[in-house]
Amino acid sequence: MNKTQNFDYTGKDNLDIMSLAENYNDFLTNLVNHHAPKSGSILDFGAGTGFFAKRIVTSERTVLCVEPDTQQAEIISSTGLQAFGQSQDLSDESVEFAYSLNVLEHIEDDSAAMKEIHRVLKPTSTCVIYVPAMPMLFSSMDEKVEHYRRYTRKELIHKLEASGFDVLDCRYADILGVFATLLYKLVGSKSGDVSRSGLVAYDRYAFPLSRALDRLTHRVAGKNLLAIARKPE
Repeated sequence: MNKTQNFDYTGKDNLDIMSLAENYNDFLTNLVNHHAPKSGSILDFGAGTGFFAKRIVTSERTVLCVEPDTQQAEIISSTGLQAFGQSQDLSDESVEFAYSLNVLEHIEDDSAAMKEIHRVLKPTSTCVIYVPAMPMLFSSMDEKVEHYRRYTRKELIHKLEASGFDVLDCRYADILGVFATLLYKLVGSKSGDVSRSGLVAYDRYAFPLSRALDRLTHRVAGKNLLAIARKPE
């Protein structure tokens, strides 16, 4: 791979509004904490303003934030976390764990990004990937935040395996979000705007129920896909 390659993914238009989704953000934070080691170096690939990095960093964990957007990287640095403009600034096999939350869909060559995550991970280390799912749900909201795609389960597994990972699990998440997104496609804003009050209401009342239902529907459908992958020995 060309070592000067950079990945253009910011999605910064929706960062502020998504910070209001408390249950959703707690779910993602707990997801990372569940799989991350208690100590060592952790890669946040596509860190944004460092929202999740600040939530999972501890005195025993070092979080290395890759964020190409200069303004957002400056915000990360101002909190005391380490920010890198590109993953190529990190050495081979230098981190014990990696996560990427709603980022890969912003990258045209997402396979190259997955290979970069694989490169910097130490052997037997794990990564958590969370992305939008189901191409049929692609809407004006995806267009506004410059998504290149929504993933199928088969596609995500294939790309991770082609990048060198063993996929331990890949499941759909947020089944009720499928119906909410379809409704948005029918009657929502054509500009891709999101209602703050609607988002907060969904997060407070529907998302907890959706997570409970996911136990039954995670192999069938969901608004997002969650993948747990490991770099082989």
